[in-house]
Amino acid sequence: MNNVTKTLSTATSTAAKLSGPLIYNAKVAAQVAKQVYIREGMAPPSAAQLEAAKKATTKFLVSARSANTWKNISKDQYLKAGLVAAEAYTFFLFGEIIGRRNFVGYDVKSADNHEEHH
Repeated sequence: MNNVTKTLSTATSTAAKLSGPLIYNAKVAAQVAKQVYIREGMAPPSAAQLEAAKKATTKFLVSARSANTWKNISKDQYLKAGLVAAEAYTFFLFGEIIGRRNFVGYDVKSADNHEEHH
């Protein structure tokens, strides 16, 4: 029980140390987002815009099921779609690299080191 209390105490003190900078950075990010929102003239979508987007999505999904829809697409449109997909995949890869903090693979302990824990 003492070990659990010590771990909980350590976690609590670490959270207390981090809460100040986290709150500050969250407030700064909120202010920056607010300024961008105002400067770009952004606004939440209206009910009419949401309804139009819903109808367009439904229309696309219904037409995507038809084989004729895919036959009528030009090579340029396929090329553009492929480029957009490649761009999205590239952003995904950069996210993976940033998340791993490494270009190749994850830091996995080898089987030789595993035996030391038994």
